[in-house]
Amino acid sequence: MPYPFGLIARPAGDWKDIFDNQAIDMSISHNMFIRGINAIYAQAEGIKPEQVKPFTFFCISFLGMLHHHHHIEETLLFPFYEAKLGLHTMDANVEQHHAFMDGLTDLETYVKQVHAGEAEYSGKTIVAKLDSFTDTLIEHLREEIPTLESSKMRAAFTEADLHDLEAQLGKRIMKEVSLVTTLPMGLICHDKSTASYFPPLPKPILWVVQYGLFRLHSDAWAFGPCDVNGVVKPGLGNDAPIPAA
Repeated sequence: MPYPFGLIARPAGDWKDIFDNQAIDMSISHNMFIRGINAIYAQAEGIKPEQVKPFTFFCISFLGMLHHHHHIEETLLFPFYEAKLGLHTMDANVEQHHAFMDGLTDLETYVKQVHAGEAEYSGKTIVAKLDSFTDTLIEHLREEIPTLESSKMRAAFTEADLHDLEAQLGKRIMKEVSLVTTLPMGLICHDKSTASYFPPLPKPILWVVQYGLFRLHSDAWAFGPCDVNGVVKPGLGNDAPIPAA
């Protein structure tokens, strides 16, 4: 499963239906990570000396977003689902997290060292470190979607249950994520044409990030797979359309 990695098909259903949307929103999030990984692969070996600082900042921010996503899953989403779907229902997903986490952490340590001036930049090293875990990560990103299939959600939860989950998730995101790193990263990894409503956060917050805070690290965000308006950039491994479900 070599780079570039293909995007995940959007699950069937209506995103406005809260049962359908559990899998839909997860597929959107996971495609953000795939686009980001493709973008790092595409650019790592062509980075010029003056680009090392912003590029490694981009990588650090991206990997931090990926870490936070899996932390939210393990501390909020998975326990919530297991309360109705059954204990250990999400164990396979957690085991997959553990399978790629060492490689992800190794890459994160390296780019932080480079950014701090403690190690020399090597695009080949970044690619080798990506190769050590991305097949496992991409497999996980694909296989997690069916665990949230709409019929499973309808059988186990009420609308009130899932609205409560979304409210908790929204509070966690606004409390924990950075407005100057994580949210700009979210903007440049999401193809807005595939889901104009996403990310489902307060519009005033998104406006401030897009038209204000984004500028603080615009040199780093230039390496993103999309521009600030969510338009996919050609040549970064994400040119193929999302496959049909």
